Amino acid sequence: MNLIVAAVFGCLFFFSLVLLFVFYNKILEQKKILNKFKSKYNETAKRLYNADIQKAQLGEKLSFLLDMQTKYNNINKEFVSSKEKNQHLATKLAEQNIFMQEKLEYIAKSEKKLKFQFEQLSSEITKKNTATLDESNKKSMQNIITPMQTELKEFKKRVEYIYDKDSQDRARLSFELQSLKELNLKMSKEAKDLTNALKYDNKTQGSWGEVVLDKVLESSGLRLNHEYKKQVSLKDKNSKIFLPDVVVYLPDNRHIIIDAKTSLVAYNQYINENDKENKKRHLKEHINSIKEHIKGLSSREYEKLQEINSLDFVFMFLPIESALLLALENDVSLFDDAFKQKIILVSPSTLLVALRAVENSWRYEKQVKNINEVYSRAEKLYDKFVGFTDDMLKIGKGLDIAKESYDETLKKLSSGGGNLVNQVMMLKKVSNIKSKSDINKNLIEENS
Repeated sequence: MNLIVAAVFGCLFFFSLVLLFVFYNKILEQKKILNKFKSKYNETAKRLYNADIQKAQLGEKLSFLLDMQTKYNNINKEFVSSKEKNQHLATKLAEQNIFMQEKLEYIAKSEKKLKFQFEQLSSEITKKNTATLDESNKKSMQNIITPMQTELKEFKKRVEYIYDKDSQDRARLSFELQSLKELNLKMSKEAKDLTNALKYDNKTQGSWGEVVLDKVLESSGLRLNHEYKKQVSLKDKNSKIFLPDVVVYLPDNRHIIIDAKTSLVAYNQYINENDKENKKRHLKEHINSIKEHIKGLSSREYEKLQEINSLDFVFMFLPIESALLLALENDVSLFDDAFKQKIILVSPSTLLVALRAVENSWRYEKQVKNINEVYSRAEKLYDKFVGFTDDMLKIGKGLDIAKESYDETLKKLSSGGGNLVNQVMMLKKVSNIKSKSDINKNLIEENS
């Protein structure tokens, strides 16, 4: 009996051990599954974090572009308003010109009529005075009208030029905004391909970085030796000479200094390395290399150089988008640390956006100058018109005086009891003079 009980307990104990072993294996399998899910979760979280960083960066770029678009729209509205005012002024001037032309035609007709009447007078003195007055009036009118017509032509040409220039600028800006993304992708691809070809030659890498910088400057629309200059020789307060890569000139007599830094050794090693530990080491070296460049560039204190009115920071240009993004993704404080040292990290795309903003500010500056010039011409034209009206009134008074003199002379000639016409007619009648021509009938009728 005891043996049977022992056997039963033994079986139960063995069965318990088997169940315990099976349960333990199940727990291990569940733990492995849990670890896999945890690994996938961590990987997904990392991707989401990177995506958030990229989203924030893209959001900043989009916000900047939207801000620039808003500024452009405001400028465009102001220009349209100014253009409407100019058109309104041009219309008024055209109306005044038509009015004055009608007056001139009336005066010309009056002159012809007066000239015809004066030519009938027998008095040589009256003829001479009339001819002198007529010639003087013509010269005065010509001296007044000629400058007026010249001013109107110049004003019309200037308004048409500004309108055409504004249309061209708007079309070009629209095209540039559409091609910006394309250009950025193309430059990034070229930079990556060339970086792989350059490998470890730092000198060649530096020269290539300057070439990429030149390409960005050319694409921005700025002109060499006008809105920007290269390798400008500058001195500090101790007369030490510095040669920054590029100095960009702003409309308000401010400056932006750009310095190209190309250090791709660690970055290339990171790209071409497959081992995780080595990749981490190369990544750290890449970030440290950028930090060293930031420190060295900050120590130069370009913003304190003579003849430079800097914006208190310097652009440090890295020619490869992915190299800068890699460093920023793995060291989130890198950009802020650089900014504290008065350095702004820029890649081809971000620098291009900034330079396009500079180019737009120059374009706006030129538009403002053109508008001011139009206003100045309009003021001069208005003053000239006021002078013209004053001269016209003076001419009218002169013509009235001439008419009075003419009437007085005509009265002496043909009116009154002892007028010349009456005496000559009586002399002809008494002496029976036979002449080839007779006195004008109008004078005889007035005398009768």
